[in-house]
Amino acid sequence: MPLSHPILIVSATEAECFPLIQKLTRRKNISQNLYSGFIYDRPVELLICGIGSVATTFNLTQTLMQRSYSRAISIGIAGSFADDTIIGETVQITEDCFADLGIDDNGQFCNLREAGLPCEDFDCGLITNPSPTPSPHRKMRGITVQTTSGDNKRINELVSRYHPEIETMENAAFFYVCHKTKLPFASFRAVSNKVEPRNRKNWRIAEAIKNVNDAVIQIGEIFF
Repeated sequence: MPLSHPILIVSATEAECFPLIQKLTRRKNISQNLYSGFIYDRPVELLICGIGSVATTFNLTQTLMQRSYSRAISIGIAGSFADDTIIGETVQITEDCFADLGIDDNGQFCNLREAGLPCEDFDCGLITNPSPTPSPHRKMRGITVQTTSGDNKRINELVSRYHPEIETMENAAFFYVCHKTKLPFASFRAVSNKVEPRNRKNWRIAEAIKNVNDAVIQIGEIFF
């Protein structure tokens, strides 16, 4: 798309992108969940999609039907499966999938293809970013779930099946919509917690939010 089109930044919640909202100059509210402004004198719009794949798919698709962008960037926080991940670290997700889209066959999970149901490749396997964005951040494989993982049995099943490094509730939906609309995209998440039996005392959400926003601002000249 022409460079005159804005860049779209997508986040599940306003809290996860609040530093970037503050960074926008000449900021305006286009709608209740869409901001516009400038970063590095380039036009930027910031969409708050809501939590989960359904809200992300609807709000992102609706926005792309009404407005044009040069590329989209997803930012937010995430859980990490990787033992060597540092809490607060920002990573670039380059592969993702809908990890719990399928059926439970007497305790055995099957994706749509395994169950013999109609599906696209994106429904049943990894969605890959064909052009990862140059950045100093580690590239990682994600999974997207509708219920975050909080017990060892579920965690072990997901690790065995997908070998994931990052878990979110929205990222595969963001990948899916961008793929279907042929919009170039990138995804950055900062690790707020390890994926482990749920223990909020170990979470560092504020640090992760600051770090992922700082990362996008610091490498913003690549995007903006």
